[in-house]
Amino acid sequence: MEENKKTVAEVTIHYKKQRLMSLIFDTKETADAVVEILSGHLNEKGKREFSFSGEIKTIYSGNAIVGELNDWIDGKTEPNGTILDLMKVLDGLN
Repeated sequence: MEENKKTVAEVTIHYKKQRLMSLIFDTKETADAVVEILSGHLNEKGKREFSFSGEIKTIYSGNAIVGELNDWIDGKTEPNGTILDLMKVLDGLN
């Protein structure tokens, strides 16, 4: 993986089907362990009222974003992931 990018795990905690908070972890394994610990401490009512969802995300440095955008403009690469989503928005504005 490039030095200017890093993947992290985001865990969102829901209470009564409403988003309560999101936590960011350095690895999926850390996120899984925290969810397992929290789930293990919930009683039956807590298990009905709390839920967890997760997603792997990429953190970009400023240099990585600028580099990928310039490479895309120069035709050197096709955007993907978050950059692809950004490109779709930009294309829709033109």
